[in-house]
Amino acid sequence: MTPSSDSYPSKPWRVLAIAGVVELALLAGLGWWPGATFPWMGLFIFGGAFAAYAVGASQVLHTRGGHLYIWGIAIAMRLVLLPLTPELSEDIYRYLWDGQVQLAGINPYRYAPAAIELSEIRTVYRGLINNPDVQTIYPPLAQLAFLAIALAGGAIFQAKLLWLGLDLGTAWLLGRVASVTGRSRRLTQLLYLWSPLLVVEVAWSGHLEPLGLFALVLVILLARAPLSAGAATALAALTKFAPVVAVPALTRRLGVRFLLGFVVTAALLYAPYAFAGRGLFAGLTTYAENWWFMKGPFTLLEAVLPGPMAARYAAGALVLGVVAWTTWQRYRPERALFWILGAGMILTPTLHPWYVLWMLPLAALRASRTWILMTGLSFLGYFGLATFQDTGEWPQPIAVRLLLWVPFLVLLAIDAAKVWHERVPLRAQLTERRAAPRPPSGA
Repeated sequence: MTPSSDSYPSKPWRVLAIAGVVELALLAGLGWWPGATFPWMGLFIFGGAFAAYAVGASQVLHTRGGHLYIWGIAIAMRLVLLPLTPELSEDIYRYLWDGQVQLAGINPYRYAPAAIELSEIRTVYRGLINNPDVQTIYPPLAQLAFLAIALAGGAIFQAKLLWLGLDLGTAWLLGRVASVTGRSRRLTQLLYLWSPLLVVEVAWSGHLEPLGLFALVLVILLARAPLSAGAATALAALTKFAPVVAVPALTRRLGVRFLLGFVVTAALLYAPYAFAGRGLFAGLTTYAENWWFMKGPFTLLEAVLPGPMAARYAAGALVLGVVAWTTWQRYRPERALFWILGAGMILTPTLHPWYVLWMLPLAALRASRTWILMTGLSFLGYFGLATFQDTGEWPQPIAVRLLLWVPFLVLLAIDAAKVWHERVPLRAQLTERRAAPRPPSGA
């Protein structure tokens, strides 16, 4: 596990090893210590874990070996939080409920949990389901996963085990992509596996994101097999809908076989639920029209556009503009997904911390300091957790939202400026070469 045959490890290796242990200890404290309350102590401990993560990432390229250590610490981080009951989010109870509804032979899209038609389904967690008057928003692949959890016993532990298996599988796939594309496998996997946000949201809160992230990385890995890449895109989009926006750009790049794989897979996944009719998208419509959380640049659109839906339409139009650009440019899948999902996340009215996980595999592959920083800043969304638990209201002070968004946007602007300064001289050189007179053919 040491980076070299030397009897005394190098300084970067020692720093990496200490950073891993410190992050592990802080994440364990965040979950197990009763004093790790929100906002202040909980956010302070998470901030320390993120700092340790950043230190580890800064040292990994200066060491040799250590791959087993990276994986060992990552697994330990997950195991230490696995037994805990989710406290930061109640989403997992909706997962379990949708699974139980299907186990009873009922289409989960037909009724909201509070509907009288479901009164015969009794679970110990029914009172913990959030938004019980809203029909499920989760797409068919997520529903099939919920059914599998119900068949396995329908408990939080089974759900977490499934997500953690997919989580570790995603890390393995990222290592494959990094190796194939000539990038550091150790850095890529450390940036993913040691992400404090990922560990907390999956091992503790039990969010389903690894189901979609596994498919998302498959899209990149299978880019040379368009039919399979299309099927993988459908799997990602039918876990949560965001990746569907990238279909035009990916179709332009990968061709009709990609689109065929996407359409056929999506149709097969929707088939068991199709009889719900309009109910298939009723919950999603309610979510799209009414939800907001820790909104950033979207606030500016609201300030200049009248009406309750104008800002949402404008944000959608801007994202479609990015889709059009990436489609026209024929970006390769990784780059297209990075641009499109990133634009959607910047312009969304709703940014729960676990949503940012959809950018984590792409950020890890590209070693994007901007989006890695966002995975840390997004945890500020839990600032109002204690108030919500006491009163049912979740405060989102403007100062906290500025602290979340401003550093990220500043770093994003710096990155954009660097790219611009690198490209402008290159374009000028190409223009000069094209304009230069050609020598006579006999010269």
